[in-house]
Amino acid sequence: MTDTFLTVEETTAFLDANPSVSWIDILLFDMNGMPRGKRVRRGDLVGAARSGLLLPASVYVLDPRGNSIAETGRLWETGDHDIPFRILTGTLKPVSVGKGTHGQAVMVPVDGCDMDPRGILKTQVDRLAAAGQKPIVAVELEFYVTRRTPDGKFALVTPPGLSADPEQPMTFGFEEMDTLGPFIDDVYRIAEAQGLPVDAVMQESGPGQFEINLKHSDAMTAALDGVLLKRAVKAAARAHDLEATFMAKPHHDWTGSGMHIHVSLVDPQGKNLFAGEPMTPMFRHAIGGLRTSMPDFMAVWAQSANAFRRYVPESYVPTMAQWGFNNRTVALRVPCGSGPATRIEHRVSGADANPFLVVAAILAGVRHGIVNGVDPGQHAEGDAEELDGPELPTAWVNALEKFKTSDIVRDAFGATFQDIYYRLKETERISFERIVTSLDYEWYAQVA
Repeated sequence: MTDTFLTVEETTAFLDANPSVSWIDILLFDMNGMPRGKRVRRGDLVGAARSGLLLPASVYVLDPRGNSIAETGRLWETGDHDIPFRILTGTLKPVSVGKGTHGQAVMVPVDGCDMDPRGILKTQVDRLAAAGQKPIVAVELEFYVTRRTPDGKFALVTPPGLSADPEQPMTFGFEEMDTLGPFIDDVYRIAEAQGLPVDAVMQESGPGQFEINLKHSDAMTAALDGVLLKRAVKAAARAHDLEATFMAKPHHDWTGSGMHIHVSLVDPQGKNLFAGEPMTPMFRHAIGGLRTSMPDFMAVWAQSANAFRRYVPESYVPTMAQWGFNNRTVALRVPCGSGPATRIEHRVSGADANPFLVVAAILAGVRHGIVNGVDPGQHAEGDAEELDGPELPTAWVNALEKFKTSDIVRDAFGATFQDIYYRLKETERISFERIVTSLDYEWYAQVA
């Protein structure tokens, strides 16, 4: 798969069609899945399309707070050199909210980069393509909508008109969607302008919690749609003096927010390779590979200290690598559907995870299972939490150690990315866990 870059003609056509756009954000996505880049003026866009942009390689190894992490070995040791980037064709779009003064585009490294999450996904797609297999993927994202505070700091405060009582969930209701109708309308307006295949929106069980589904597409497009949907949701929220967060567990008593990924493989003619009665060997082996590799990639499914707070009993968040048919208590669910609709739903990731890496890890697990003929074992029935099975490392330190030493991760992501991602996240973990919080004082200050 070869990337195609934005042309001057495409750029000029965009500017002519969007005369109100004054500023354009040109983005890449770092290891955390966070957008980074440059904001250019309207008059500089043609030059950026023609010649590209330069950014330091360290842009990929920033922590969530924007700090360059020296422990990755990619700062002083390398001289923090610049990398040439070009804008991807088809990604220059308006941000159709407010006064419509902003646009955005996505850039990629011209010669590739061993720290680029999108490049990691591209490798998995190319490996499957070499075997005549094309992954089809759909992303589902959950998030919370909160009030915007005057000081700009995050606060989990339910917007006016929404229930703040987690004991009275409004799951699959319409009241909260009616109350926040203008916000939801703007999400769809932005998505339509940017070509994001937004499907259904649902009210979830947490106060002010929603889920938006994206329609299926090829894996590269689906992952990009996932990160751009997050940005669209946040832009729509700001336009209504709200905030939206994809934090995996924003409140200990409220349900967490997940990212569910649906995946199947098709052949060059578009036939679903998982379809068949009974289950095809390829389908079984794909599930077996996902089940076997799931602990190895736990540091991808849950990429923050907060994300590990989501793995609690009776929350539809799996803590074991079980699989089953039409069963929401398992990690790997085979939904209802046959023929072209045959697929796997991966239910482990937090909503804050990086969609490029999440999809890449899933495809790596699928390929591992197919290449090695991994048997998935018996499917789970009923409550999977009551069954014995391979447990996932639900402590951050254990998940990172598993990621660091995994041969499966090394084969899929490469030794360089494996090492740098581990160092980046281990440094974040140590920094987070050394902070003394107010809860320390509340629980322990008077003990002795």
